[in-house]
Amino acid sequence: MTRLRFLVILLIPLLCFSCKKFRRPGLPFGDFKGTHFTEVQRIYTNGLKFDKQGYQLEPSWRLFFVSDDSVNVYSPKTKRYYGFHVYFDHDSTFNMVDAWFKLRKLAPDSMILQALRVENKIIKDHDEGSKVLLTFYSDRYIKSHDSRKIMAMGLPCKKDSAFVKLRSKQVNTQPDSTFSAREPVVLKSKTPLVKVEKVKNESTPINEADAADDYLAPEYNITIHKTYEGFNYIMYVYVDERGKMTFRNSVVPLMPEFKASYEQVMRGIVDGYLMHYLDITPGKTLGISHSTCILLNVAGKLE
Repeated sequence: MTRLRFLVILLIPLLCFSCKKFRRPGLPFGDFKGTHFTEVQRIYTNGLKFDKQGYQLEPSWRLFFVSDDSVNVYSPKTKRYYGFHVYFDHDSTFNMVDAWFKLRKLAPDSMILQALRVENKIIKDHDEGSKVLLTFYSDRYIKSHDSRKIMAMGLPCKKDSAFVKLRSKQVNTQPDSTFSAREPVVLKSKTPLVKVEKVKNESTPINEADAADDYLAPEYNITIHKTYEGFNYIMYVYVDERGKMTFRNSVVPLMPEFKASYEQVMRGIVDGYLMHYLDITPGKTLGISHSTCILLNVAGKLE
């Protein structure tokens, strides 16, 4: 009996110790159940909001956790929340809304996630997609502080301006180098004989349109009436910082024996029609004009 009492007394501290050491599997999102988080800043790990191609990171997520393995994410399009499962992988790596993240910080009023590029279950550490940091603040924190100052964290800063100036200088002196303009090229017709329409990316029931495509890959339909002959060409052109348009290449592959002659015709259309009949405003990023590349669908009509 004495021995049994001794074993019970010995077992109690061991149980207490093991309780303190116990950690539930996964990540403790459930500890902040119901806390509404709003993304206030999205940056690359180098502190910039732009990459070398001109893509600008912008905060967009709103969410709240229901448990350790469940999250509700807001859709601006439908103006409602949708539930998603949170799949814990290992360490602080997890998946939600078909995207991989690493939890960098989680507190009652803030959260920092690192986006990850994963291929074949392998994290691409050196990929640019794995160098994006998303900063969230709770709605109650934003409401109790200077909300305008907090939301301004998502806007380009002086470091971004310096980077855009540098990239603009580079692409303006290297015609074959491009930097997408945050404010795309504007084309306006000077004559009723030419009609210009900027193609807008629309969502479909299958694919959601990415708003960034409108400035990363600007596309224009141009119809020219009373041309010397009918034609239809799809081509890339450069538009420099002064609004000068230069033929780059045909989108449609050309047979070697016809390549030179077809390209000569397309250059003639750019130099003879487009440069004369269009008012061209160059693309800009943060108010800085710079060279960029655009896609043109050009049709010539005899009537």
